Amino acid sequence: MTDNDRNNTPEDMALGELARQVLVDLYSALSGHRPKSVRVYGENDALLLLMRFDPRELAGADEITFEPLIDTTFIALPSMIASAVARRAGRTLCPGNLSVCAERGLAVFAFSALGTEVACAAEDGLGTEDVFASLAPGRPLDALAV
Repeated sequence: MTDNDRNNTPEDMALGELARQVLVDLYSALSGHRPKSVRVYGENDALLLLMRFDPRELAGADEITFEPLIDTTFIALPSMIASAVARRAGRTLCPGNLSVCAERGLAVFAFSALGTEVACAAEDGLGTEDVFASLAPGRPLDALAV
């Protein structure tokens, strides 16, 4: 048992394992190849997925320009992982940072693991105020128009 295992509940460890399996499945479906390895690291509500992949498998025929394709493919994975985990386990994973080093075949996905009743800021409307709200007439202007 590692220090990492002692800091996490069995539910947290199961959530990390589910997220790991979802990442393996999604990567396999998108790339046609299995990742070389996927490791899970968690502490409290922080969850990291570290994935090793073979960049030559993703390069195809044009090995010179494959890095932007890899980056754009990986950008979609965190939200897809979070959605799959929410459906399967009823737990919310809020995607955090993503770091991809294509030439070394390394990707790190960061998440915050929240409870079942907590939503991510992007999902519950926080930070998504109507940017044009100040242009709409308010009550004081309506009263002057009479």
